[in-house]
Amino acid sequence: MAVIAEVTLRGVNKEQYDALRERVGWLAHLPEGGLAHLTWWDGQDCRNVDSWDSEAAFAAFGEQRLGPALAALGLDVEPEVLFHPAHEVFTPRRGVVADTALPDDVTDNVELVRRAYAAFAAGDIPGVLDVLDPQVIWTTPDSVRFGGSYTGPQQVAQFFSALPESFAELTVAPETFVDGGDTVVVIGTHGGRTQAGTVFQSPFVHVWTWQAGKAISFSEFFDTAPLLPDLGHSPVASAVPAGSTAR
Repeated sequence: MAVIAEVTLRGVNKEQYDALRERVGWLAHLPEGGLAHLTWWDGQDCRNVDSWDSEAAFAAFGEQRLGPALAALGLDVEPEVLFHPAHEVFTPRRGVVADTALPDDVTDNVELVRRAYAAFAAGDIPGVLDVLDPQVIWTTPDSVRFGGSYTGPQQVAQFFSALPESFAELTVAPETFVDGGDTVVVIGTHGGRTQAGTVFQSPFVHVWTWQAGKAISFSEFFDTAPLLPDLGHSPVASAVPAGSTAR
């Protein structure tokens, strides 16, 4: 259940708050479950009103990010927190409004997804891998030769290196980005030519899941039937790397 959290940091001034914000990184890497955040000062006290998916989400943020950041900055402050059940959380405008300088890397998950597609289009596979969590699960239909489930950037790199064995040309054109916060859905079109000479164009749906600025899962869905004569499983030419769960 979504909650509203009133958070007070007694005696924390603006300079200390800005240092804390940078240390926690909550602008550059949206905390899981965070929905909204407002800050102001009441005398010497820093006041905040947040919205979270649940009290547990806020507790995890406090334990894993806020608490360690306070300790690292030498701020001997115990956040005072009062929770209220949320009747409604309305966030019509994404972004940050502030009278202080923000980190250059402030972004959102849609922008990170866009960067990944741009990197692939430029042939920059390391740029794609850079957005992935070390334990990312990368899944593509297992009815095609390179399909299956890959764990971690190293196996995902093997997935990309196998594509030229199946495709003489391949384009991935994202057209619609559906922003679900930690989940971003991308609708677009694959196009190109297989090594067997078949020219194709096929719509796709990609589902990305994000946590702390890194993709923890990627799943793609497309109609494999038209490509199966060229890209179906072959016991000899299979390009699935060892260690994947492709069948």
